[in-house]
Amino acid sequence: MPASAVVRTAWQTALSRGPGYEELPLGRALEAGGYYVDYSAKTKLPEPDSAGTPIAQIQWALGCNELATAGGWAEKLFFDACEGLLASGERSGEALLFYYAVPVPKYGLEGRWLSAHAQGQAASVFTRAYRRTGDERWAEAARAAVEPLLAPELGLVTATADGPVLEEAPSNPRSQILNGWITALWGLLDVSGLGDRAAAAAFDDGVECLRMRIAFYDVGWWTLYSLYPHRLPDLAKPVYHRFHATQAEVMARLTGHPEIVAAAERWRRYDSSGHRARALAQKAAFVAVRR
Repeated sequence: MPASAVVRTAWQTALSRGPGYEELPLGRALEAGGYYVDYSAKTKLPEPDSAGTPIAQIQWALGCNELATAGGWAEKLFFDACEGLLASGERSGEALLFYYAVPVPKYGLEGRWLSAHAQGQAASVFTRAYRRTGDERWAEAARAAVEPLLAPELGLVTATADGPVLEEAPSNPRSQILNGWITALWGLLDVSGLGDRAAAAAFDDGVECLRMRIAFYDVGWWTLYSLYPHRLPDLAKPVYHRFHATQAEVMARLTGHPEIVAAAERWRRYDSSGHRARALAQKAAFVAVRR
């Protein structure tokens, strides 16, 4: 890659711009079959494969679902994505597993690893396929995708004094990444809508834990991306801070818990140009310290 392209990519990463950093607004058609947030921006690029990073394929499918819900013309794209996603998963007992095969030095992850983020969003994809067709094959796939969120031995559930946290990155020590935890909870909620009592109970326990711990992610002017014990706090990039605010707003609407409602309101107020600049400066120091 030319040096200019390397520099450009580095700046895009630092500023949360370019592919992978699309803005994700509130879902506009949840009751009609859409998702909690609108992933349609992910469909502006060609469909990704699932090699190494299954979440890209999962979110592309969610984006196709959003388009199909809005106009219907993307229906085939959505179901093609569902078939590809189902084929890419690995069966292990009753579970359908979506492995990552990329290292994440920030959290000490190597080799193949699972993510509550991917498992939960895959379940959300499959529940929407089931709602559109009534085909039990999709309902079974959705239940199988959340199995790792119900089985602590698979490493995606961290027990805390406040309840279970679902791990996007199963690091040691635990990272407790906020956005992945919440999206995993949405997967449990979707599967609970299929009559799954275990998923419903896990969602309720997770929401209670989130209510108790959401303040841990608030530094008084910005949000934390994770609780991993780095030398400096793991502040969210601006795009993720805005996503945290959107997620908190969704959870506030779903649960009505005052702690979550208040967090959503605060986090929107935090998103000022001065706070964004401060967060980016801290992230630069964070990267320098980690090297």
